[in-house]
Amino acid sequence: MDMYYKVEGRGETVVFIHGLSDNLTYWEFLAANLKDTHQILRFDLPGHGQSELTDDVTRTSYVEDLKKLLDELNIKKAHMVGFSLGGAIAIDFTVRYQDYVTSLVVMSGFSKCDDYLKDILNQFKAALNVSFEEFYNLILPKVLCPDVIKSNKVELDLLRQTASQTADTEAYIKAVDVCLSFDIDEELSDINVPTLILAGKYDEISRLSLERKLQGKIKNSRLIVFDNVKHNLLVGGNNHEILDILMEFLKKERGK
Repeated sequence: MDMYYKVEGRGETVVFIHGLSDNLTYWEFLAANLKDTHQILRFDLPGHGQSELTDDVTRTSYVEDLKKLLDELNIKKAHMVGFSLGGAIAIDFTVRYQDYVTSLVVMSGFSKCDDYLKDILNQFKAALNVSFEEFYNLILPKVLCPDVIKSNKVELDLLRQTASQTADTEAYIKAVDVCLSFDIDEELSDINVPTLILAGKYDEISRLSLERKLQGKIKNSRLIVFDNVKHNLLVGGNNHEILDILMEFLKKERGK
């Protein structure tokens, strides 16, 4: 497949995996501030950003596409950082190819699609079958707090307009279908790498209860809860706080 990616910096590799309907630009702030000390690999999932959509998009294909990319770039070991869908992929990759993983960071992720999450995802799927704009209007209040939406209304409206011109709703629906059947709970105990879980206290998609269960099942894991956000953690001052947390975590795990 034609996977679009960017490699920046030098040092130990950090792989960033974005979420549903996002692309590699989601990580712009963190990448820009980590590339002086690490090699940063960002890529677009199939049908997202500039990566082409393939016919076969599955839980396995997400993981195998990433492994193929790492092999092509001769990356033998990396820190995995994933947001939402990307967090689920990062967990799955770590279970299947733990020898490739130095550490794992999961942001607003999940290891199993419970009934609550299935209901939310089916709402997303129904909206995507109407239009990207319908999906955007549905998901926005679930990922951002009301004050953030209100203070950034002009920018968010512009984002909806520009994103709708390039959005591949078919790819997003396929991604939702992968999430709906996702269940890796039984394999979590196999994860032995240092793991950091970042969660939003008011997350309406991957609820905090899911993050707590995730932390409870992964050995050598730590949970940090942000009490000022929903699903999207990279908001306002949290960008700098999460950067500091990542830098400390990566420095601690360096060379182990």
